Amino acid sequence: MNAIAESRGSAVVARATPKIERYDPVMKALHWTTLFLVAAAYAVVWCGTAATKEQQAVLVQVHRSLGVTIFVLTLFRLAWRSRARLPSLPADLPTTQIMAARATQYLLYALLLVQPVLGLLHSIALGARIDLFFLELPAMISQDKVLSEAAISAHDLVANLMLVVVALHAAAALFHHFVRRDGVLKGMLPGARL
Repeated sequence: MNAIAESRGSAVVARATPKIERYDPVMKALHWTTLFLVAAAYAVVWCGTAATKEQQAVLVQVHRSLGVTIFVLTLFRLAWRSRARLPSLPADLPTTQIMAARATQYLLYALLLVQPVLGLLHSIALGARIDLFFLELPAMISQDKVLSEAAISAHDLVANLMLVVVALHAAAALFHHFVRRDGVLKGMLPGARL
């Protein structure tokens, strides 16, 4: 059990710090909103394969807007996380699983930041009009076909990698819930009680 020392006059009194068992409501909201936005970004791309050219143009703008929103939300999430009190992983969890959990978590954050940048870089280098929720953004670099192709190739690779990492993250959460029964998943579920 953690303890915080409080000074009262000349005496030092130890006070127990309560163990954090759940994420705070802001962290939960950011987590589930990010999942929803990422799923929407993938859904928009998949819907585009069956859309007309005019519909595809709208879907691409929606996809870009979702990507920028995910980028900004991830920055806010990391800032909030740096100050939030977070629940610990179970004490009996093997070191390799702790390292894998942390690596997956940080990789997912990195992908959530890199992916929108690659998408925008592709679009800007392609010379495409960039709208953020249908408000036009100015081009920041000149057209560059080679850069555009490299960026979209990387964007596609990261999209596939993100699906794998999200699947691993979800599988680990389900493992904690159904196999270990340790409350890790419940700590992130909205309104869940441990």
